[in-house]
Amino acid sequence: AAYVVRADVGTGTSRPASGTPPAPGPDDAAVCQPEDDDTLTARLHERLRRSLPVYMVPVTLDFLDRLPVMPSGKTDRARLPAPSGHRLAARTGRVLPPGDETERRVRDAWARVLGIAPGQLSADADFFTGLGGHSLLAARAVSLLRDGGRDGTVGPTLRDLYENPTVRTLAARLRTRAATDGGRRPGTPRPAPLRHSSARIARAGLVQAMAFYGLLLLLTGPVALSYALRHGQTSAAGAVVPTIAVLAGYLAVRWLLPVVLARPLAAGIRPGRYPLWGATCLRLWALDVLVLGISPLRVLSGSALMGPYLRLLGARIGRRTTIATSLVGLPALLRVEHDAAIGYGATLRPWQVSDGRVTVAPITVGAGAYVGANAVLEPGARLGPGAALGEQSVTGPYDPLPAGARRAGSPARPVAALSPLVEAMLRTRVGPDGTRSAPGADTREPDRWRPGHVAAVLLGLALLETAVVAAALPGVALFWWAWLRAGVVGALVATAVSGPLLVVTTCLVVALGKRLVLPRTPPGIHPVRSALGVRKWIADKLLEHSLLLTNSLYATLYTVPWLRLLGARTGRGAEVSTASHIDPDLLTLGDGSFVADMAGIGVATFAADRVAFAPTEIGGRAFVGNAALVPAGTRLGPGSLVGVGTVPAGERVPDDSTWLGSPALRLPVRQDSGTYPEKLTFRPTREAVLVRLVIEFFRATVPASVLATGAFLYLLALTWTARRGTGLVAPLLVSPLLAAGSALAVLGFCVAAKWVVAGRYRPRVEPLWSLFVRRTEFVTGLFEAAAVPGGVGTLVGTPFLPPVLRALGARIGRRTWIGTTFLTEFDLVEVGDDADVGMNVSLQTHLFEDRVMKMSTVRVGPGASVGTRTIVLYDTVVGAGARLGALSLVMKGERLAP
Repeated sequence: AAYVVRADVGTGTSRPASGTPPAPGPDDAAVCQPEDDDTLTARLHERLRRSLPVYMVPVTLDFLDRLPVMPSGKTDRARLPAPSGHRLAARTGRVLPPGDETERRVRDAWARVLGIAPGQLSADADFFTGLGGHSLLAARAVSLLRDGGRDGTVGPTLRDLYENPTVRTLAARLRTRAATDGGRRPGTPRPAPLRHSSARIARAGLVQAMAFYGLLLLLTGPVALSYALRHGQTSAAGAVVPTIAVLAGYLAVRWLLPVVLARPLAAGIRPGRYPLWGATCLRLWALDVLVLGISPLRVLSGSALMGPYLRLLGARIGRRTTIATSLVGLPALLRVEHDAAIGYGATLRPWQVSDGRVTVAPITVGAGAYVGANAVLEPGARLGPGAALGEQSVTGPYDPLPAGARRAGSPARPVAALSPLVEAMLRTRVGPDGTRSAPGADTREPDRWRPGHVAAVLLGLALLETAVVAAALPGVALFWWAWLRAGVVGALVATAVSGPLLVVTTCLVVALGKRLVLPRTPPGIHPVRSALGVRKWIADKLLEHSLLLTNSLYATLYTVPWLRLLGARTGRGAEVSTASHIDPDLLTLGDGSFVADMAGIGVATFAADRVAFAPTEIGGRAFVGNAALVPAGTRLGPGSLVGVGTVPAGERVPDDSTWLGSPALRLPVRQDSGTYPEKLTFRPTREAVLVRLVIEFFRATVPASVLATGAFLYLLALTWTARRGTGLVAPLLVSPLLAAGSALAVLGFCVAAKWVVAGRYRPRVEPLWSLFVRRTEFVTGLFEAAAVPGGVGTLVGTPFLPPVLRALGARIGRRTWIGTTFLTEFDLVEVGDDADVGMNVSLQTHLFEDRVMKMSTVRVGPGASVGTRTIVLYDTVVGAGARLGALSLVMKGERLAP
């Protein structure tokens, strides 16, 4: 908001009155009549700072001879001039000059982004509270400083600026870093990039296309043979055979193919660097994307059978391990020793792409070690016995964790201890050398899985696989009935109805299963190897089924009632997207709270053969950003904000506070989102709610209908082929091509819908309840829940994905390697020639801040390299040749040089 101050403000006889600027902009402005006394600015700044929250204090000050008024006598806000950029900042009366070249360089950069004359910027003025800076301006200042200087220092990080908010302290930090480590992250020297010809990439694509064909042949072969044997004739009895054939073939390929192929594909792969698009790279891609992608690791993770199955794939897994993640690659180079615990969503992939090469190195998790949820272990990472890596942290070959060490953050830094809960769990069971506590320390915890528990896990697996079938069965039955009774037209109608039917049946199956298996999650610390541990695992997998089968149901008005059905306590107006790893009956969402995509809320902790549950509370109007992680037992105060990729610093987050990063750093000021009526943010009209319910009904159900239609087109084409009387071989060999054609049809529908519904995306700002947000969210849901599972998700790491993204509007250069599908507003994404974008990277072209959707461009320059699970926010540029490590966060306004 802007603040209009009457002429007598300098005398202290009146108070500032709030007003609204013509349109929200990057900065706010305060307007008052001119005064000759320079102390007026300082007094006004101090007065506003005392009476308003920091983030509401205006940033710029403009002097006007008079305020424009309407005939009614009211201020005409539409005629107020745009802010001139004159900063509303505190004045000390004495400007402290820079003491050396480093301070001068910092001062000049700050002056440039703040719009202050360098001579007026004191070396002891606070960037945020004294100079009116905020998060976006901080990112711009850091980007200016990153080019280095003649004084031998390099640019700071954003954390450096927030921890050292004056010119003097930041310059001291830069000098200290230059003296100790040269200002650079430890690691091996970066080799010269390796570039590849288009012909080489085309040859690799041909090999990958053959691999796709082989996999589809295995998956579609049974149904093709069943159709060929019946010469394409459809009947009630004949409908049962292809249905059973599909299920049997899928389950056989899913469970047996990884066991058969994992070791041969990994044979002979040794640590080292290999050319991208070469034979080793293609073997790694086939193993991780195709073979492990279809494997049952997702359903096995967290269970007693995860370790044994990984051993079948070639990994060295010790006794009594807890592996709650399925994000595992190249098992032959993975070693997890006894009593180690790995949390939800952790990434253990012994290979990564960078600079035109594939780097391969083993990953070792020592005895009794702990890896927190959503952590990333890069190739070459090593955790010693009893070592612990915190949540949302990353480590690699540059800094192995010695025995008993504690590290947290991205990149991981030494810490005295992790959370009290984790430390308590580790102390009671495992010592620094990785040995277990004396027997009998806790008689409730068996030394190994009991036969009854293993039997329960096997039964749970059968139930979980059956749950997927049960959710899809009503739609399948309706489809066959309609096809047999009403022909092609009836079948098409049935595919349209199957979408809503799948959503309803999935919710019923998951809710009923959760109620039967684990109606209430008991807070406290419990043994993993127990009946409760098995029940918790089954409940987790049921909720994952919901995210997998009804992904587009999330981020709609239907999400909160769905969570309430599962046991969560939800306030009025709460918004929840694709939150993961939740315990609904231990979750409280306050009125107007907001949980963004891929956030983990109330995430349980696995450590030392135990699992801990605790109530989690998200306060009223609190915000949890994309990919943030809120551990179990955390309470976010009302109005607090936990930013993108952030882990809160403690169990209690203060009211109205803002936190960013891992480990979390408190931000004193963040950019204001402008002023919008509450009917567009927190308190919508009934008409707006009704319109949104209608649109989001289709958002939740259309993706499943589109996939069902694609499957019908495949069966229709297969029927026509089998009826031509060409024997068994022709339908069998043609079936993979028909399946690929149906996937292309699904993709074509999604591409057409994007251009019709959303058109071309451009930078813009829209409140949550605007119609534009509904349109773009519909397109996002269709892409994520139809196009990606319909085949686009398997194209990562191939030359086939860039053309798909180009068709959707993204500008993707030549010879790029793209390992992610986490894009939304495609037209705002630009990736240059020869760049590589790592696995599960998020090119985040929009954020919801203060319930306002802000979208703008993300640019990855030619030859740049973006590491695994990095998040690149909008309004950023990853410069040509720049390299980002895993789990990095590129803030709004940053410009990264090589």
